[in-house]
Parts: sequence; structure tokens; C-alpha cells
Amino acid sequence: MKGLTAVGALAALGGLAHGGQRPLRFTHGVASGDPLQDRVMLWTRALPEDGEAIALNWTIARDAGFRDTVVQGTAWATAATDFTVKIDAHGLAPGERYHYRFVAEGQTSPTGRTCTLPVGDVSRYRLAVMSCAHYAAGYFNVYGAVAARDDVDVVLHLGDYIYEYGMDGYAGDIGRHVMPDRATVSLADYRERYAHYRLDPDLQALHAAKPMIAVWDDHETANDAWKTGAQNHDAATEGPYRERAEAARRAYLEWLPIRENTDDPQQIYRAFDIGKLARLIMLDTRRIGRDRQLSYSRDVPNRRWPFDVSDPDHPVPMTSEKVTPGPSVKHIEVPFDTRSEPPTPITDLDYIKTLDPDALPEGLRFLPDAERFKAERLQDPDRSMLGEAQEAWVAAQLEASVASDQTWQILGQQVVMGRAPAADLMDVIDWTQLPAERRAFHEDVAWRAHNGLPFGLDAWDGYPPARERLYRRIRAAKADAVVLAGDTHNAWALELHDDAGTPVGVEFACPSVSSPGIEYWVPGNPEAVAERYLAASPELIWGDTSRRGFTLVTLEPDAARSDWYFVDTVASRDFTLRRGQSLQTTPKEHHLRPAHTNG
Repeated sequence: MKGLTAVGALAALGGLAHGGQRPLRFTHGVASGDPLQDRVMLWTRALPEDGEAIALNWTIARDAGFRDTVVQGTAWATAATDFTVKIDAHGLAPGERYHYRFVAEGQTSPTGRTCTLPVGDVSRYRLAVMSCAHYAAGYFNVYGAVAARDDVDVVLHLGDYIYEYGMDGYAGDIGRHVMPDRATVSLADYRERYAHYRLDPDLQALHAAKPMIAVWDDHETANDAWKTGAQNHDAATEGPYRERAEAARRAYLEWLPIRENTDDPQQIYRAFDIGKLARLIMLDTRRIGRDRQLSYSRDVPNRRWPFDVSDPDHPVPMTSEKVTPGPSVKHIEVPFDTRSEPPTPITDLDYIKTLDPDALPEGLRFLPDAERFKAERLQDPDRSMLGEAQEAWVAAQLEASVASDQTWQILGQQVVMGRAPAADLMDVIDWTQLPAERRAFHEDVAWRAHNGLPFGLDAWDGYPPARERLYRRIRAAKADAVVLAGDTHNAWALELHDDAGTPVGVEFACPSVSSPGIEYWVPGNPEAVAERYLAASPELIWGDTSRRGFTLVTLEPDAARSDWYFVDTVASRDFTLRRGQSLQTTPKEHHLRPAHTNG
């Protein structure tokens, strides 16, 4: 399509209007989202050939033939919103299923199906949970599989709906090329990327079949984003981050059927009541309140050695590293001779002054101090994941839900909350499948494992005091908490505990739609890899480290069950949480199409 004229591109998507009517096309199907008891958001894109604003008539009916109309109205598609249209359609009945469509200039959009949230007693409700859809890395067969199911009430998308990378970055080799082919930075870039994603037939089918409740993660803006920056944003070549973030936010809200907060356009955390069964509390762990992530390469201090500085001009090294601090003791960072075991400190300070820290002699290294990192940086109580305002809002939501006698409090959010320490995988990796330069990374991960450090610092493991504050809120509310997460591209089940070991809730983390998982970085036996992760974590009780898919969460008055459905496989797991009990597991089998074939 890139090489076609505007008229040709529209013609390629279907016949144009005739008989004096303005030529236009509904180029990207329809979508619905953010259902409440009496309303739902409707979405479409109507692209006129002349580029001028155009009026659309929308209709919601109880039947597919649109004979039993419930509510209808008119909206405008304009260039100001990339010709996307969003309607907050009121006047609906709770717990009902509806059909909807748009009509303009004699052209009719595809018909979509949606539903409102129920009230009162609810015997069962099902959420299809998914995240991380990298267009260039795999086909969207997961979306197609969920669209075809009749037993899914609502789709939860926990972020990375798009990826911002260009084809020269984190991409695949299966012939799926994104537009634009460079990284998205401007509003035009982000709009083009969403438009390209939304041409995918499986994604269009999903949106047409189910209402979606979505939150953004980092890749809707840039990798490892926080409230004022991102890991892969280069201000020198890509401009001010705040401008990029604003462009990303605007495009996301244009292209997703999400209800916008008119008081604070940056706020997407919000809540949904599923009758007396549950309150779904959707969080923003990414943009609104997150402090910058710690970094193992930037923030881990070097090991120090104690010196007696009674004579400041002639410090004397002490015989043991374990010395009680005092006025006559100073700890100084020194290199170690790593040719001995254990490594020996270099304590000749005059000699150290002659060394270039970036070009130390062979065998000498500055060694990271894991204990100082944990005590001084990881446990910093001022670092936040949610921000003060959102923390207070979550507490109020939990308390109100319990006070309303709702059974479950569901936290839908982006990154894994439970403890996931690094695992030493050096002896289970198939080194014949990895380039030699990758070994240093895995050696660093093994160091983290042997020092009880998290694998990564972008998830809640990188913000333990913030996590403990949230756990206190959950306990104070006496909530039955079920946490849902995405981001890792792999599937996990965890039992959550606070620092004192008190159970707090459970977590179900969904696999990715198409983004590569641990198997991409760690070739080897997936079962052996998963076993290492489970052995390293006090909270992980099950994991899958190699497959794409989605998670089906079934809520009932006495149980919350999670089924994992995978592509490229015939095996899955079913977990049932009974109120007041631990997770109980039984094997199940599910079959989906492979992620790397378009069949």
C-alpha cells in the first residue's frame, strides 16, 4: 500500500461510494471497549478520499439485522483524530449483548458485537488476558483464537499493543514488516504504526467480536519507559522525550476504544464492577508515577575495603572486610585480584591511584557489591511505581470493593508483581545456539542469581518498598486479590507474600501474543529452564518459558480459575484459587494455531 496513491489505497480496501456520494472507506473495522453497566465505547475509522470531515451515523441494536434498535446517534470523523471516531454510547441495559455499526455516504462498516457489565449476583465471568504483540515477530493467531470463542466476556490487554521499534531493531525474520519501518517518534509515526497493526485480520476480528479493556505498557511509547524518560529514547536524535510521550499518548487514545479521563488526560487507571462478583482495578505502572528504573550497569556500587584512617595521611588496610563502621574507619572502593579464590583486595592506595579504572591490568577488576545495592538502592522507600495519587486511589478502590461485598479484587496491570529472582542457567543453555558475545550477559545473570538479586529491575522486583506499600493496602482492606500481569512474554503462576511471609494474593501472568520469550535468549530444554526459575523463586509455582498464547481467567463466587492457552503446543495448565486456599493445579490440554504461521 505504501506505493499506492490515496485513491488507489482506498480502492484496494474495497469499492468506493457512487452516485454523487463522497468516496470513503471504513479502513480498519470496528471496535468496542471499556464497558460499564449502561454504556460502552464504540470505535471505527472512516477515511474519506477528499480528507475533509465527514458525518457518521452509528447504531446499537439487540439483533444482527438491526431491526431492534436500542440507541443511535451521529459523530464526526476528522483529520484532528486521524479520522478515528469514538462514541461513549449510553442508554444500554446491564449484562446484555449488542450489535453495532456505522454508516456514512452509503457505506456501512463491518458489524461489531459487544456487551455491558452485569449487576447483582453473577455466577461466572470470563476474561481473556493478553499482552505483547510484536507485529514483525509473529502472526496474531492468538487474537483470532480469542475472537472465535463464545465463552469470553471481555478481553484484557495489559500493554505492548504495538511496538515502537523499526525493522532494524527487535524484529523477526518471517516477512512481517511494519510501517513505518523506522522507530516511531512523532505523532504521524505512531498513527501509521497503529494503522498498520489494525489492518491485521485477526486483530480486526478480535475487536469486532469482544469489548476490550486496555492499558498501555512501555512499547506504546518506548522501551522501559518511566514518567520522564525511556531506556531507548535518544534526545539528541529524537527530540525531547515529553514530546514523544505526548505523541504516543495521543495516538493510543485515538486508536484504542478506551474511555478518556477528561479531568486528567494522562490518567488511564480506572475500575470496572462485574456485579457483586468482582471489581477490576486497572493500574498504570508505567507512565504516570514510575520513577526511573535502577540499572545493574549504572547503579550497583563497587565493593569497598575498610581502612584505619586514624592517620589520615597514611590509611592502613584492615585484615577483614567485616568491620564495624566508626570514626577511625573508612571504606574505600578498591579493585580485586580475581586470579585468586576468593578474589584478593588491592589495598595499596598509592598504586591504585596510578591505575586507569577503564583499563585495569589483567586479572584486576572492580567487583559489584550486591549487599550494598540491595540495602541502599533497592530498599529506597522514596522510589515509586504508581505514584502517591494512584496508590491512594488503589487503596480506596480495594476498600470500596470489599465494603460492597464483592468477592474478588482483580488488579490488572503491566509487569510481574511477585518475586522473580534471577536463575543460574549456565549449565542448561545450549551454547551452540548462542553467539559468543552473549555469554557475558548470562554470566552477569548468574552473578545476580548467586547474590539473591532480581532477574530484572523493570518489574515490581525493582521497587520492593512500593510493592510492600501496595501489599499493606491489600491486607488492610482484607481483599481477596488476584493480580494479572503481562510484559515477560512468558506464562507464570505465583503465590504472593509480603516481606513478613504473610499471604497477600495470587498472580496470573499471561504469555505474549507474538513477542519472543525466554526461549529466544536461552536456547535449551524449556522444562529445565522453567525448573530453574521455580527453584530460584519462593513464590513461583509454575511457569512456561517457551510459548505464546493467552490466559483465560474465570471468576466464580467461590473460585478464580486461570487457564493458559498456548500456540505451538498441545499442553496447558489449569489453576483454581479457592477462597482462603492456595492454588490447586490440574493438567489440561488446549490447541491453538502456531504463532509463526499464518494458517
